[in-house]
Amino acid sequence: MGSNEDIMHDFVKKELKRLYPSVDGWQIKTAPGTGAGAGFTISRRILGRIEGAYVLVNFDRKVTDKAVKALQELAARSPIPGVRNPRLIIMAPQGAETAGLPPGIEVLSMQSFGYEGKELVWLKRRAQVSEKVPPRSS
Repeated sequence: MGSNEDIMHDFVKKELKRLYPSVDGWQIKTAPGTGAGAGFTISRRILGRIEGAYVLVNFDRKVTDKAVKALQELAARSPIPGVRNPRLIIMAPQGAETAGLPPGIEVLSMQSFGYEGKELVWLKRRAQVSEKVPPRSS
């Protein structure tokens, strides 16, 4: 039986597959040494060149220097063959604080999770619940 964190990372991987589909040549791999789903490498070969990126998943309310350092370490220890300048991406819930990140670090907002105040919520579940609840009549 998996933990909540495993399930959350499964949703993140589904989002990555939607953003980087295999039909367009993208390959998504769990990065070694990052735990179950905490980091990914994505790459593809297109028009004779190879594109790639490192993605670090962060569910914290604020993206810290520690997360940036973990992403940079991931890139340093797991080079993507043929990619000279891979993109560095932190995937964070909607509403997470991402101000102050160094240049060259991109942020992808999750579609499945976000912060409402200080609480991390599953956004897809909220949307499904609100669709099923009939409107109140006055």
